Amino acid sequence: MIFGKPIWIRQVLVPGYTDSEEDLLKLKEFISSLKTVQKVEVLPYHDLGKFKWENLGLRYPLSDVKSATTEDFERAKKILGI
Repeated sequence: MIFGKPIWIRQVLVPGYTDSEEDLLKLKEFISSLKTVQKVEVLPYHDLGKFKWENLGLRYPLSDVKSATTEDFERAKKILGI
């Protein structure tokens, strides 16, 4: 196990999957248990890569998921305390 290494946390905010208050509070609790977190980033989900799947003739698995809004993003940051 590595101790004392600086780490960054990056959480993708996917509406309906990773944006519930309960999940974000659990994430906040987990992050607070870590001693060397230097940075926490919230990455709002978007579907900009959907066309790549379609061009390959594949079904995009998140086609029914809406992109995260600015309000979703700000809410998550507030809950996480960042």
